[in-house]
Order: sequence, then structure tokens, then C-alpha cells
Amino acid sequence: MSIQPGEFASSSLIGDRKINQDRCIRVDDGNVVLLGLGDGMGGHPRGETAAQVLIDTCQNYFNRTPHPILNPSSFLTRLLHKAHENIVAFGYEQRPAIDPRTTAVACLIQKNVAHWAHAGDSRLYLLRERRILAKTIDHSYVERLKQQGVITARQQKNHPQRNYVTRCLGGALVSPEITLGKHKLEAGDILLLCSDGLWGSISESEMLTTLFSRLPLSEAVRTLSEQAAHKAFPDSDNITLIALRMQPLDEETDGEPRNNKQERAEEGNLAQAIADLQNAISNFETETRQDKE
Repeated sequence: MSIQPGEFASSSLIGDRKINQDRCIRVDDGNVVLLGLGDGMGGHPRGETAAQVLIDTCQNYFNRTPHPILNPSSFLTRLLHKAHENIVAFGYEQRPAIDPRTTAVACLIQKNVAHWAHAGDSRLYLLRERRILAKTIDHSYVERLKQQGVITARQQKNHPQRNYVTRCLGGALVSPEITLGKHKLEAGDILLLCSDGLWGSISESEMLTTLFSRLPLSEAVRTLSEQAAHKAFPDSDNITLIALRMQPLDEETDGEPRNNKQERAEEGNLAQAIADLQNAISNFETETRQDKE
């Protein structure tokens, strides 16, 4: 079955912070979609600007790359490296120089496949039929300790260094190593990108229950962000998430989306009605002339 990106929704809450340092974006050309999300690091100056530079780079890099993108993995790696360079350059332009930093996760969807790249602890989830099919692994100190068997998953949640990331964009001249992933998509799959303000406050089972409920995706996303803020109060971090649900194509129109098919049908009906009216007017004028003669 052929599929296409369908419902899309996003939410970004400030939480209990003074400013929102999270940023996210969706750009597409109808057939290719790029999702991006950055969480500016509050322990360094202008984290919100670093995240915005990432988003601006996503927009610009996507727009100037021919589509479809021939090598998605190389595209995503170059994209994050370019964003890193732009962030470092911005920092050096300040007086005095600063080192803004941000996490980054980006996902490219084309030809029924999701390709993703990330640095830091902002996450991507691929969800199918109320289960987690794939997700990114955080570049963080506590994740490394967990993988080494030093701490458990439960200890990880309350570890005093749980916010310390081992990779990010900005902060060093050398570009960070980028972790890549990909997976074939099916109708009904949901791609979720989020900052740690979401996944750090609510469980993955809560995410699945809400996103696969009967709610429209926009309401489900809003509900998740509000639940995260409520649970973390009075110390809620910025909470940002974007979600995209894949949907089947209408084969009767050779891949044309259902809403486009309906619009085309309505346009055809209107055109036919106008033509019938014009014919009726023409016939009436002809009959009137004949009567006068």
C-alpha cells in the first residue's frame, strides 16, 4: 500500500522556565518532509538562539537541496554539521564570544521511509499499533551509565546528572558525531520528535495511550504537553513535541490524497454547472430571437 504524510501537530510550552529555549519545524514540498527539533541548553548562554539557528538551517538546507534527496543519511549528517558550524560562528561573532549549544533531532520522510539523525537527548519515536517500534538512544551521561550496568533505568530518572549530555551542536570547533537511523513506514505509523521536557515527565505508556486514542492528533499532542507540564510542576522544563501520522493514498487517483480528490470533484461539478447555465442562457437567447422574427 502506498502511503503519505497525513495529520501533523506540534506544541511547545514554556513550563516553569523564564524563556522557552525549544524550537521545532516542519518543511515539505508535498512529497518529501523534514521534521526538526532543538532544545537549547540552559547551562550555556543563548541556548534559544542555538536552537533557532538549527531550525533556520533545516529550512534553508532543505529548500536548496534537490528533491527527492538521493542520499538521506548524508543529507541529515551534513545538515546537522552545517547547523553546528553556524552556531559556532554565531558565538564567535558576539562580544565577548560565547558558546551557545543545543540538542538536535531531525527526520526526513520520503518514499515511505523515515530517516533520522540526532545529537543529544531530544528524541525520536516511531510508533505503530500502540507500541514503540524504534526510538533514538540519548547521548547523555546517565544513558552511558545505564548501558554499562552501573545504574538502573529507575535510578537514571532521578540521577543528579541526568541533564548532562555528551553530544550537542555548538560548544566546540569539531562537529559532533551524528547518530543515524531509518525504518520503513506503514499507514497509521506516528513519528514523534520531542524534547526531554516531555519524555522526562510522562511515561512512554502514557504517550502511546494518548496518541492512539480517538482524539485528533492536534488534541492528543496538546494533551501530552499539558500532562507533562502538570506532572513536573513546579519545576517543569520547556516541553516541545511534533507528531506526524502516515496515511494511505487514494489509489483511484493514482496517489492523489483524498482531500485533493474531493476538491477536484467539487471543481468539476462547479465547472459543469457553469457550462449548463451558459448553455441554458444561450438557448433562451436563441429562442427569444426566433420568436421576435
